[in-house]
Amino acid sequence: MTTKTLSTWREQLLASLDEAKISSQLDENSADWEYIESEMIKFGSLSHSTLDIDDIQRRALQLFATQTKDFRLLVHFLRTLQHAAIAEELVIAATVASAYMQHYWDISYPSNPRLKLRLTQQILKRFESVKNSFCQQATPEQRDDILGEFAYLAQFWHTSQPSLSTQMDELSQAYQHQAYQHIENTQKSTIIVEESVKKEPINEVKTPSQAPVSVTSEAEQHHVEINQSDDRQWKQTLLKVASILCEQAPNDAIGYRLRRYAIWHNIQTLPMSDKQGKTPLAAVAIDRVTDYKAQLAQPTLTLLNQIEQSLTLAPYWLDGHYIAAQAAQSLGLTHIASAIAQELSLFLARLPQLNHLYFSDMTPFISEETRQWLNSLESKTNNKASSSLSLQSEQQEIMTCFEQEGLNAALLMIDNAISITTEPRQRFYLQLLSAQLFEASKMSSIANVYFNQLYQDALRYSLSEWEPNLLSQLASKAEHQQNSSSHRE
Repeated sequence: MTTKTLSTWREQLLASLDEAKISSQLDENSADWEYIESEMIKFGSLSHSTLDIDDIQRRALQLFATQTKDFRLLVHFLRTLQHAAIAEELVIAATVASAYMQHYWDISYPSNPRLKLRLTQQILKRFESVKNSFCQQATPEQRDDILGEFAYLAQFWHTSQPSLSTQMDELSQAYQHQAYQHIENTQKSTIIVEESVKKEPINEVKTPSQAPVSVTSEAEQHHVEINQSDDRQWKQTLLKVASILCEQAPNDAIGYRLRRYAIWHNIQTLPMSDKQGKTPLAAVAIDRVTDYKAQLAQPTLTLLNQIEQSLTLAPYWLDGHYIAAQAAQSLGLTHIASAIAQELSLFLARLPQLNHLYFSDMTPFISEETRQWLNSLESKTNNKASSSLSLQSEQQEIMTCFEQEGLNAALLMIDNAISITTEPRQRFYLQLLSAQLFEASKMSSIANVYFNQLYQDALRYSLSEWEPNLLSQLASKAEHQQNSSSHRE
């Protein structure tokens, strides 16, 4: 099933009909409807193998396009996509359901709200029953897609059908929880954890200055295919590179910065919310958060990796970044903790209203504790920023370091410089230097991802974003000139 198929189906589902037909009941004598009804009985029975799913779908779509938008027809159509528990088809089912509800929920047959509610619960129960299968198969982008559709439906029913909205929130939480479980199980079987990290006392974990971890050469890396066909594919490309960097150089912050860029770069607007700031988004399960916090007493790199993975699935779980930073700090990775804080601060500076939004259970996106942590670090950064070198001399020092001490030492210098810079322009050029150093080190896959990221960023920058201090100076000069003119008059 392809995007083209979904597009064609949407056209048929949403095909224009006159008002009478849209709200009409299916003709019980329709040959197509009789066929569909008779075939539905076979689902899960001994006759299941005789089902012609394609024909059922074709007939249902034809009825949608020409006869009616009867809700019962949608229930049957979605069942053909839900029953096999195939991830791609379940995403399509959720997408079709959202499109239908948006256009026909209030006006389609049956008009009896109790009957329509009961039929809707059948749809939701089928989504609930296949969550395990979905999470075992689904790609990260498919998880994002289906959770996005669930969030839309929760918001759609928020006022008119609060019980359905609550069920959608619970469904989202169930899918998220199952996704976390699957990822954890996968990590346990694929990630090699050094036993020495587990056994060492926390205060003996070596910091980057004691034992820098080398980034491997191009020949030893995984090949990264750059896919910019859409935002989701580009996000996955960035996350893959971030994972490689964090795996090969766990003491360097560059991978942690890139991961956060991947999570947040395409979030340009706020999620839907009501007057109280409540969104339809499900909060991360409280038992998971409690477990992470309990493990902070004796953190490991495995714990940090698990928290980081959870963050890729929950872009608005801002408190999770504080937990990740605490784990990094306890492991002696102070500069990584600082990098996490700075990236979170930049995200909040771009969308400050996130400070006032809540998940569906009224858990805040960011707690007061996390906010205080950011404020304390920002004041320290501001004190350091005044003593930073000029961009040109800074770059020269980094290049000298690269030539004399190698890539890892140079990347550490770049990250330290980024952590105290306040100018987007300076930050951009430092990131560009990172890409150039990767390229000079024959690590073209990673370098190309960085070059693409920077190119996209450059297209979005406005002058006020690029040179905020310059704009402030000009505004001050203009105001001074106006005041001088007023006094002369």
